[in-house]
Amino acid sequence: MASGKLAGGAGGPFRSCANGICGLLDGGPPLPRLRSMERGERLDTGTGLKLWTVLGGIVALCTSLADGRRQIVGLSTPGNLFCPPDETERLDFWIEALAPSQLCELDLSSHARTIAGNATLASELFRAAQGQARSIYAHLVTLGRLDGMERVCLFLADMAWRIGERTPEGCRVRLPMAREDIADYLGLNAETVSRIFSRVKKARLADFRSPTEYVVQDIAALQSRAPIPAPHRPAGLEFEEREVALS
Repeated sequence: MASGKLAGGAGGPFRSCANGICGLLDGGPPLPRLRSMERGERLDTGTGLKLWTVLGGIVALCTSLADGRRQIVGLSTPGNLFCPPDETERLDFWIEALAPSQLCELDLSSHARTIAGNATLASELFRAAQGQARSIYAHLVTLGRLDGMERVCLFLADMAWRIGERTPEGCRVRLPMAREDIADYLGLNAETVSRIFSRVKKARLADFRSPTEYVVQDIAALQSRAPIPAPHRPAGLEFEEREVALS
């Protein structure tokens, strides 16, 4: 599997890491590194404690079935921190860029004492692990209990909360994922995803302007088509309130 390009140094884009872990290192080792990846580029997760924060783009945590089919088990968008599992005898995991992406990579594999001696750092790592676990559990419920329409509506609502931007027309989402990527994430096939997108548009839940862009006027209505809340929706917040909270 190909490895992304590395650029050393802790300045510049590393200041935008949302998890706060880099800031707790006080400039000491290990230094974070910027990893740039092109769409389709893969990165082995390997072993040890490595953390990544997405600075730009969108990346997937993937595995494959015995027949070669890919399953995307998690998506990370700007601001998300993730820690892939170690390789196992039965499943191989890898990180794959679904669009040109930039990651902040932090290797803490040989720094157990640093973690143990820094209560704030340990707390941040535990919080990040909890967040990743919540997202994975929600995705398990999605794959196990929701039908195709519910999965797609939940996905579209989740992306609106995660990467949508406010416009006079509503929440605009520029989705940097191909139909095949969405299908591999939702446990469907690309043709089914396209058909459900047509149903969503016909129901006026989302207006698709292009294969990679849609506008949602009422996120609550879109969300209501799924029996569980979007994993990354701020609790009790509507879209306009989220914009105020993040400004």
